[in-house]
Amino acid sequence: MGEGQYRSRQFADFRSSRTAIGCILLLSLATLLSLLAYVIIPDGTPNANRQIPRLALLSPTSIEQFVMRGQSYEVEKVSLISRMLSGQRDDVIFIPVDDIRSTQGQLEISHEGVISYQDMAELKMDGELPEIIERRFWFGTDKYGRDVLSRLVLGLRASLFVGFLAVIVSLSIGVFLGSMAGYFGGYTDRLIMFLINTSWSIPTLLMAFAIILALGRGFGVVILAIGLTMWVDVARIVRGQVLQTKSELYVQAAKISGYHHIRIIARHILPNVSGPILVMAAANFATAILVEAGLSFLGLGIQPPTPSLGNMLQESYAYATGGFVYLAVFPILTIMSLVLCFNLLGTALRDVFDVRSG
Repeated sequence: MGEGQYRSRQFADFRSSRTAIGCILLLSLATLLSLLAYVIIPDGTPNANRQIPRLALLSPTSIEQFVMRGQSYEVEKVSLISRMLSGQRDDVIFIPVDDIRSTQGQLEISHEGVISYQDMAELKMDGELPEIIERRFWFGTDKYGRDVLSRLVLGLRASLFVGFLAVIVSLSIGVFLGSMAGYFGGYTDRLIMFLINTSWSIPTLLMAFAIILALGRGFGVVILAIGLTMWVDVARIVRGQVLQTKSELYVQAAKISGYHHIRIIARHILPNVSGPILVMAAANFATAILVEAGLSFLGLGIQPPTPSLGNMLQESYAYATGGFVYLAVFPILTIMSLVLCFNLLGTALRDVFDVRSG
């Protein structure tokens, strides 16, 4: 069987794999949710940071009633693009209520036995009782009274965004150094291999700590730190593949034709070693999500109030161990699902591209 026929058969097996297709569908759904996050989540404020202390630690599926009071200042409306990127500030205040009555130009509002009064004019209802609206908190609320579902979706967006850019960083460095080492050999190979072995001897989180402590905390620094911890495996695999491929007749023919080394690597060698690179990209994506969650849990990753799966666990740790288990369960299940999907997808891609496995 020729290699082309073998690859066709393997791609057919990949398309027929329910596990691989299920992972692709789940990751596509997660990506779509991330892109449309601020449009579809219940709390569309920046960072889903609508704090209602009276609603702290509500259990999942809880329903609460609210009346609205206008803000004391004018809130600028943003465009749809800006809203999708960073949310829209509330132009009203949500006031939780169990019962509401009108008494001499004021509204008597009761909630869980506590009675408060609001001036009718402030509520802008022209002497009429305002309409009571209901909101369901599907995943409950955290210690600040923020909607957990909204913050979970934004945390999913942060994890996928950091993972994607960290994979780009790791692939850029790993593919470049690995191809240089494998193609040129000699002193270049020995120098790059020394750098690879040195970097490989440093634990992943320890290297990330060092980079963050040296450069300071920040979204970009987290991406760089994670990317710089994952390039080593990419470089080793690319080096091995290039060592094998550079002896092929088409590569030798390109050299005899006088093509530049960079052109030979970019147009003749790397396209033929793209399979292992894709497998490593999937594995690195899973690793990046775990490392980002670990860094954020330790307070060195994405900083509050920006939600991430890791800092959601860190903020709710004491409450989760004190009986509010749902605060930890939802982020943990999200992390597990993402990592499992990327690992299963990497396994399926390995079966497609690794000819020796057949």
